[in-house]
Amino acid sequence: MIQKATSDVTLRGVTLGVVLCLLLAGCGTGPSSPSPHASSSSGSSSTLSATGVSGVHVYHGGGGPYLANGRNEFVLLRGVDDNALVQYPSDYREAPPITRGDLNEMAALGFNFLRLPVSWSRIMVHPGVINDAYLAEIQRVVRWAKDVGIGVLVDMHQDNYSTVVDFRHESDGAPPWAVVTNGVPCTSASTTKCMFAAFSNFWKNTSVSGRPLQSWYLEATIAAARAAGAGSANSNVVGVELMNEPVPAGPNPFEEMSLYPFYRRMITGLRASGIVAPIWFEPSIVRDATNNAISAATPFSTDPNLVYAVHIYTGVFSPPHGPTASIPAMAVSYSNAAKEAAAFNTPFFVDEYGSNPTNAWNSWLTAQISMQNRYRVGSGFWLWKQRTGRWYNWAVVRLNGSLRTGTLRAQILSEPHVDSVPGDLVATSSTSTQLTATVDGPGGTVSIWGGTVITRGATSAMTHTLERVTVDARPVAAHCKMVSFSTPALAMHGCVLVARVPPGKHVIVASR
Repeated sequence: MIQKATSDVTLRGVTLGVVLCLLLAGCGTGPSSPSPHASSSSGSSSTLSATGVSGVHVYHGGGGPYLANGRNEFVLLRGVDDNALVQYPSDYREAPPITRGDLNEMAALGFNFLRLPVSWSRIMVHPGVINDAYLAEIQRVVRWAKDVGIGVLVDMHQDNYSTVVDFRHESDGAPPWAVVTNGVPCTSASTTKCMFAAFSNFWKNTSVSGRPLQSWYLEATIAAARAAGAGSANSNVVGVELMNEPVPAGPNPFEEMSLYPFYRRMITGLRASGIVAPIWFEPSIVRDATNNAISAATPFSTDPNLVYAVHIYTGVFSPPHGPTASIPAMAVSYSNAAKEAAAFNTPFFVDEYGSNPTNAWNSWLTAQISMQNRYRVGSGFWLWKQRTGRWYNWAVVRLNGSLRTGTLRAQILSEPHVDSVPGDLVATSSTSTQLTATVDGPGGTVSIWGGTVITRGATSAMTHTLERVTVDARPVAAHCKMVSFSTPALAMHGCVLVARVPPGKHVIVASR
């Protein structure tokens, strides 16, 4: 992804100059008691069933495609990204290790989604040699996530193509042996040229060690996907993302000539290898700065299990810059994303968005979530944790898991939302005191995140989790499955609210 560093001029991963170059085509509250209806478990965090995020696939219904679980219930995935498994240059020490406690805390904040970036360079250190120890790391995180009901997206991540392209900054992705620059040196003075040369050879599918680069990349992706469990229809792996923020470095039109052929090769190869999880794909990185990829959104595959993943950084990487002035433009970006996804005949998902860690940006974050509710789309916030230093430090929580001061981003992200509903989620909206959802389907169980109450260590945005449910204004029985998390610095609990809804179209309201 591209993100702000400490300077407003430098973007994480790609400098502002590079983005402009692309655009110009010159480069080619208080404590409270738990609900009396709640059941709490002992330990730092309760364990939830992962059923709601098992067997996730794209369901093509009359209202358009959406993500559904193994029971064909509409699933709304909300959560974070964690880059702990990414291989960055040795001096870019941004990503702390991820632990089981991280997943427990995510669950107590109501997150049911984790985007897990992984690195080609760690999967395949040498051509054809798979790093089983790294695959075991991926497996471990996916297992921890499953234990607490979190779905995982395995993301083949890259920024600036490879660590060797810009060794002093955020760069990751390809192993050194897969960097072909035709003699362009990879130095601080030639980072941009080096990156474009390397990407150009990747899009050309240049051969290395007797095989095309994309063939090696596919083999690495298959290995990571299989290790995570993407070959099982009952896995908590909600998808495999083909590449983070592809950089145009090929002939125009880039999508038609380079990106979509690559995606087709990957989809064909993954399906042939037995990968059944949804396959996620992104537009080029240019959309992050323009909020628009409508003209490039043309069908390129008949696979019915695809997800269009967009990054919406309106106001951060695209004008008008700032937390409030950019909100109207953000609305346009979401509208465009819906049109792009319709062209692809896929659902869309905002698997990256983030901003500076100040209260001034809370309105921006609230607007993002409101728009996600409007379009009934899931999201992943960048980023869960980061080491402090000269980096941009957008993290949701501190290194010790305590909630940040200066921003209520964790509290906002943990506000009530739908987890899953039987049939189609026609509409939804939420505040810290009420959630409303319109459902149309065969009837069954509705699962709602009732919000998080912080009882020690930080201000709580909620005085009580949601515990009452009405269907068409009539009260119905509801059960609250409590989720708790505590450390010496922090204590909080949340509620997964479960109720039954009859067949047909109904309005569900959850309140305190």
